[in-house]
Amino acid sequence: MDFWNNTLLSIGVIFSIGTTIRYLIKGKANYCKKKYLDKLELKYGNIDREKAIKLELFFNYLISLEYIIMGLLIKKFDTAIISVILVSIITLVSYYLVRKKYITL
Repeated sequence: MDFWNNTLLSIGVIFSIGTTIRYLIKGKANYCKKKYLDKLELKYGNIDREKAIKLELFFNYLISLEYIIMGLLIKKFDTAIISVILVSIITLVSYYLVRKKYITL
């Protein structure tokens, strides 16, 4: 395994562990700040706060899983950089497309 494989694997594992610890410490009610949820309400109208928190958790775990998979499958440095950029863009776009439909009541 190359340096980039280990780096991507460690980023994915650390991000996943960090998300889990953050969720366990803050709990379901306080995972997202109230200010963030209020901004979402201003932007989208009436939202389901529990669904918003679940969506945040899902995308955090999805991103960590993507980094782990990239660390396991990618062998070259050039491919690693391009795939990180492409996967990040695709995840970000899908997050913003799904968020409005999922959290609004």
